[in-house]
Amino acid sequence: MHKFLLAGGLAATLVPSLHAQGALSSPCFIANLGAPLNLGDDQVAPANGLGFSFPGPGGAVTAIDISSNGFVWLGSNTNAGCCNGDPVTFLTDTARIAPMWMDLYPPGGGQVWFNTIPAAGTQPAGAVVTWENVPELGDVLPMTFQLQLWADGSFSFLYDARCYNAGHDVLTGCTEGVAAMSNAIDFATTNAGLPHLSGTNPTVLEVQTNTFDIADRMFVFIPTGSGGYLVIDRPPCPLADTTTFGVGCPKPASAYEFFQQPNLIDLSNTAIEFLPTGNGGFVGVPGTGFFTGYTNALAFQDDDVQGPFALPFPFTYPGGTTNSIDIASNGFIWLQSGSSPFNSRCCDADPAIFLADPASIAALWMDLYPPGGGSVYFDVGGGEAHITWAGVPEYFNGPAQTAQITLRANGSFRLAWGSVSNSSHDLLVGFTQGTSTIDPGSSDFSTGPVLIGAGGIPLKLQAQLGSRPALGSTFTLEVDQNAGALVGMMVLGVASFTPGIPLDGIGMEGCELYASLDVLLTYVLSGPPTPFGIAIANNPALLGATFYAQAATLTPGLNTLGIAASNGIGALVGY
Repeated sequence: MHKFLLAGGLAATLVPSLHAQGALSSPCFIANLGAPLNLGDDQVAPANGLGFSFPGPGGAVTAIDISSNGFVWLGSNTNAGCCNGDPVTFLTDTARIAPMWMDLYPPGGGQVWFNTIPAAGTQPAGAVVTWENVPELGDVLPMTFQLQLWADGSFSFLYDARCYNAGHDVLTGCTEGVAAMSNAIDFATTNAGLPHLSGTNPTVLEVQTNTFDIADRMFVFIPTGSGGYLVIDRPPCPLADTTTFGVGCPKPASAYEFFQQPNLIDLSNTAIEFLPTGNGGFVGVPGTGFFTGYTNALAFQDDDVQGPFALPFPFTYPGGTTNSIDIASNGFIWLQSGSSPFNSRCCDADPAIFLADPASIAALWMDLYPPGGGSVYFDVGGGEAHITWAGVPEYFNGPAQTAQITLRANGSFRLAWGSVSNSSHDLLVGFTQGTSTIDPGSSDFSTGPVLIGAGGIPLKLQAQLGSRPALGSTFTLEVDQNAGALVGMMVLGVASFTPGIPLDGIGMEGCELYASLDVLLTYVLSGPPTPFGIAIANNPALLGATFYAQAATLTPGLNTLGIAASNGIGALVGY
């Protein structure tokens, strides 16, 4: 509160009508998100009527075009702005406001929403655009941020604590466009005691590369009356939020590690052994060894798939058994020959494609280029089959890569690496049973253990669509239980475990504990999905508090104990 009064006192000397501005008197977060825009990748939702005239940095407008990539056009413009926040085109194109202009990907699990708000009392009419749980393209981590526009010309940016940019430049700011004059600031240093005044320039911007240092903050833009803005760090407005982590049991029959470019892979000169668990899955643990006797070189072209290559033994994996494989030049094998003919998966690794495709094992799925050097080998003997990419460069003239898959007659397999890097392509290593939409999330193969289940649908816990752990509300979770479940149980705790604590020792094979056992409640299963409501008191002392939840069901026959466990959810109490 003290910070807010300081900011208000300083800013009021510059903007006499400060306290009448809608962006300061509005709720921190407008929970009524309105209608989903159903935006795909690099799309614009045109002609969203505001219901009022918004006096923006480029002049008054009554409608906005909304880009999936984290900004709005003040008026009509169908350019989606792929793929990085660019200060040059920001200044030269038409007027816009950009809370977080970068390459976002709503189809990755998020949604972009639009709503209008009628005037009420002293609060002017407004409009709100929310990018909810939208990941960066090439990543899977969701983030939420919101733009509020008000009829008095004020507006605000609100970010949750998860906001990030791992592989793209992000631009934050506003501009009148069309030969605008640049006015770069550092939002992170704009605080309650030192707001930023843009003078008569309606353009304010910051570009950040591979970092985003204003997550979990809110910034208000107040018109000065002379063409510019006063940019204020509004007092703490923690945004109620949830984070999903871990994966329920039974474990999906997939495990992978995803590495974004550039040069993020940490597996050079290591190996990981995948050993049968006895119940149809694998456990991967760091190991040693690399078969150096490879001699049977194959002539591979770019983006090439060859096969069948006969195995000297049947190799059993979750979901099937194979006697022959296909080999792809791009660092992986198809476990069933002919299952995906001519599909070399060029050119960047993608976890969703990996899971949805037929069964495969990837030692180094990326864009490799055998014509540029090295060789691909297939060698058998001694109860083993070895597939080796030795000295094959990253496309087209990148560093040489060496990786190997070893399949064994006893049902185990090994992934091993020599010198590996990914200077210009996303990369993935791992195993998948295939034809699955259940994403176990990226594992850390360098530390282990990595669990691959026998298959099945894991118990899933998620927040009900639109429900958030906001003060004075009922936060509703949903349990999507498996067939045969009899009774539901909910664990609520003040601590989380990441990675989860394995529960194999008590008969819950393949299950993990993600939340501390502070409260255990039972409930009747009415779904799927079954709703589970948690009342959040309207007590400001709870702001910023975090609790964790994990669901379980009594499901006879699922494992020795007959109990399934879900993924974990972290809940941040806020507005």
